Amino acid sequence: MIFLILFILKINCFSQTNNLDFKDVKRVEFFSEYALYDSSRSFITLSTSVFINTISSENKSDLNIKSDYAFIDLSSSTILFKSSFTVESSSISIFSKSGEINFKESKGDFNDSVSRYDRFIIRSKKVFVDNNKYIYKNASVTTCDQEPPHYHISSERLTFVPKKYFLSYNNIFFIGKVPILYFPVLYKPLGDGTPIISQFYPGYDSRNGFYIKSNYTYKFSRYTKLKAFVDYFAKKGWGFGEEVYKYKRDRIIFDLSYYTIDERGDAKRQWGSNGGLWVKLYSKDNKEIYTQSFIRTLSNPMFNNNYFRSNPFAVSENKQWEISMTYRMPYSYLRISDRVLYSRIDDYSFKETQNISPKIEYQMLTKNIGFMNLSHNFYTSFENSRMDSSYFKKEINSNYSLFNSFNIYKNLSFYNSFTYSGNYYFSNPDNNENFIISKYLYNSSLRFSTLSNSYEIGYNSVLRTKKNTSQIDYKSDDKGVEVSKLNLDVTLFSRINQYLIFHNNYDLKPYQPERTFRQRIGAFSVDYYKNYSNYEIYLKETYHISQGQKSFIAHLNSNYEQNYLNIGFANYSSNKDRFLISNTLGYYPDKTRGWYGEFVMRYYFDISKNMDFKFFEKGINLNKDFHDFRAKLSFRNRRNVNEIFFYITMKMNDKYRKNDIDKEVDEFFKPWRKFEEERDY
Repeated sequence: MIFLILFILKINCFSQTNNLDFKDVKRVEFFSEYALYDSSRSFITLSTSVFINTISSENKSDLNIKSDYAFIDLSSSTILFKSSFTVESSSISIFSKSGEINFKESKGDFNDSVSRYDRFIIRSKKVFVDNNKYIYKNASVTTCDQEPPHYHISSERLTFVPKKYFLSYNNIFFIGKVPILYFPVLYKPLGDGTPIISQFYPGYDSRNGFYIKSNYTYKFSRYTKLKAFVDYFAKKGWGFGEEVYKYKRDRIIFDLSYYTIDERGDAKRQWGSNGGLWVKLYSKDNKEIYTQSFIRTLSNPMFNNNYFRSNPFAVSENKQWEISMTYRMPYSYLRISDRVLYSRIDDYSFKETQNISPKIEYQMLTKNIGFMNLSHNFYTSFENSRMDSSYFKKEINSNYSLFNSFNIYKNLSFYNSFTYSGNYYFSNPDNNENFIISKYLYNSSLRFSTLSNSYEIGYNSVLRTKKNTSQIDYKSDDKGVEVSKLNLDVTLFSRINQYLIFHNNYDLKPYQPERTFRQRIGAFSVDYYKNYSNYEIYLKETYHISQGQKSFIAHLNSNYEQNYLNIGFANYSSNKDRFLISNTLGYYPDKTRGWYGEFVMRYYFDISKNMDFKFFEKGINLNKDFHDFRAKLSFRNRRNVNEIFFYITMKMNDKYRKNDIDKEVDEFFKPWRKFEEERDY
């Protein structure tokens, strides 16, 4: 016999939820084969195939409970389970050996439980439920459904809110039964809110000693993102930093990064900052006004090399800032800008090497002159600047160009251009005289082209005038001829996957007539490129008949599916006995193994008397994807740098960690950063 009781609860109704939340319960239905009702104590005992369903205000069954025994206290709206039971909703299921549920207070207390949410499996000795929040004591969480699991995270306390987040404290990451890492706090977003992503990078380098770097990433919206850095270095102390950006295409682009550390044994705080801003202020009728700026500043020239070595731009020893405002019109623009550059003096100080404040520019973009086969453009600028000096000089620079091209016959074409360049210098402390120097630039070329080949012979010259005149300065040492060259360019079998380019020039300058043909002829250069199905090769040779080989570069890239091998070889005339070699190997086994690696070796050997051989960089990156985690082991060795680090990150929520906006931001502000990197190491 099936026993049915409709239990009407006097509970206020709230908005509907599909989780284990009792606030929206209108009534509770009990089904069982046997039941005993004690009216004096308002107590019901149910046994054998017990089913308990909650019905919402919209008459939907939201919660299903199954057990063999249940004890119901009607006076307190509490259900007691002294044997195993299962609670199921549309998003979560919980199996427990015993416990109780209080519908009146929207609370629950479960013992020896296994919870399943999406792919999460959480085991715990004790679970407390308060409305829609689950608090686990001595919990184990994993997404591996094997028994025993391949990995799990052991947590002292874990707070879980379905469709929102889970937050755990004092975590130990296990692979099998082996403890690998300790995490003080772990947070993972589970819904559509603004997630916080946390990552940890333990490692070692010869300067800073053992360290643990950590990231905390928060998204205010899909356009705005904040990263906080908290790092500990055994030799140097605590480091803190941030990285924030806002990116709305065609409206505002903003990025600011800052890092600081008060190094032990150093009286001065070390810090570095860089960032930029682009803002559109006005846009109408194909006209717009926008401002942009950039800043990179450091406490000392060595800061970036000590803390952000993977970034070749950030490792720069200089600091600078610049700001500009631009008014863009359909065929021209007007810009005003300021720029200051400081260069390294030594490991501890800078000096100002360039200061342009301000610079005003106007440019008319290239356009046709009426209906003629003739185009022109114009550029002018005013500059108040100083270079490695204590004074400002002022100058006005202007350029006006005329150029055209036309076909002589079928594949034979002719191109020529003429440019006038005027440079007016005034308020110049080096010379009390205000003066103007003009230059005339001429370029012409005759090209014969076929479907795959082209042959081009050209001439270009630069003539300089006397001060304040339009006459060529023939009385100077170079006769006023700065450039006068014949150029030859030949391109053979030019296709997408192959080309060969030959270039040479001949100097026609009139001064030093005693120069021989061998001295006047320029260096021969040959570029060759070939792309086959799985590899590509690039060769470049530069050779001068009187000076010998200037340089030789060879590069081979082999790429078979995801495995690749890059080999680079170079030799330069500055040190003809030294040969530089760079090797990069990437190995990606089949996807079922889930790991891949990259190996880097850069070295040189010297064939002089000493026969020197030396590595100047060695590096290994090993990556492993398993279940919902991504691990990376990295070793790097180069001048003044010996470093090894390891990090592991959860990738269950990659859609929050990386999206198209993130990719565009990194390409715009940090093009050196690889897709899987969240910071510069």
